Formats: sequence, structure tokens, C-alpha cells
Amino acid sequence: MITSFFPGRVRLRAPIFKEEDLVAQARDILQKSAAVKKIEHNPVTGSVLIEYEPSKVPMEKLLPMQDFFTNLANQAQHFDGSQAQKNKLSQMISTLEGIF
Repeated sequence: MITSFFPGRVRLRAPIFKEEDLVAQARDILQKSAAVKKIEHNPVTGSVLIEYEPSKVPMEKLLPMQDFFTNLANQAQHFDGSQAQKNKLSQMISTLEGIF
């Protein structure tokens, strides 16, 4: 899922990122953070590039959520395009509201 990472920039690639509505939902939440500078999405390749300010990432909020992100990644990896999975992922993404 993570194809490139260094402080300030992370590229993610997975079939779930071809779902424009789910990416838009996550983008709307993430762009509220002062840490996020830019988000680029390529629905054809299923790729998302996030550029952020490393010093502004709220690690004290992220570390306790490791299990959540592991579960989200697992759900995304096994995404088959069904509406039930899409709804589940949308619900999971919505829990990020207020964290960032």
C-alpha cells in the first residue's frame, strides 16, 4: 500500500484509491489538518500522494490509532468493489473526523 515514503511525502497505491468518492471523503478530512500541504489523486492508477509538514503531524493522536490504521489497510487491500465494503470503508474513514 505505501509505495514511497520519506518525511513530508507519502505515496499510497491500492485498488481502493480508484474509488473517487472514498478518496474525496478522506481528502476532505485530511485537508482540514494544518499538517497537510497537498493531496494528489490519480484514480486511473489507484494512487494518492500526500505532502505534509512533518513537524505538524499529531503523533500523540496517531500512535494510539495503530490498530485502526492496520484494520483500515487490511480492509482496503481486500476491497472487491462491493457496495457493502464501500459502506464499511466510508464508515471507517468518517471516524477520522476530528482527529486531524
